[in-house]
Amino acid sequence: MRVYIDLNSRAFVVTPVLLQRVNELLFTRRDVVPVEVQFVRDGVVVELGAGALGQMGLKKTYDGDFLAYDNAWTKTGSGTSTIYTFGLNLATTELDAEFATDEEDSISAKVEIQWSDGGLVSSTLPCAATVFNDVIRAGDGTPTTTSLSSFTLQSPDNSQWSIAIDNDGLFSATKL
Repeated sequence: MRVYIDLNSRAFVVTPVLLQRVNELLFTRRDVVPVEVQFVRDGVVVELGAGALGQMGLKKTYDGDFLAYDNAWTKTGSGTSTIYTFGLNLATTELDAEFATDEEDSISAKVEIQWSDGGLVSSTLPCAATVFNDVIRAGDGTPTTTSLSSFTLQSPDNSQWSIAIDNDGLFSATKL
């Protein structure tokens, strides 16, 4: 996932040049999400000062515990190609507790990125986040397929045909 942060408004924005605020970020439970961050000023991607530090957190409530958190990014590139990457781990016991019955489709949360640059600490405006429950899990069984439905048909010229319909509804006819 790549996100853009407008340094003028401190908001998550759509692209470096489309500075419309993003109202919600979407995640999936139990994923480890590489979140690539690019900072933008006046429509141009910019690099923070040398030694800039960042952290990213996801919470259910402002004063609650983190559901997911990464306390350090990895910086790659420079200038307009600078990317700061977090590895946000959504496989946490705190997040699992929010899906207590494991029947919830999603939960609502808040996400924020904070950075320190040249001794000044800034953060994004808090942004709504939705964490969706995961479907594919370790240990899931493979579904059992049903047998092919088939029958034999005799045509007007007395030839025999095997007619089959598979589980996807694919029809086939083979002359016997």
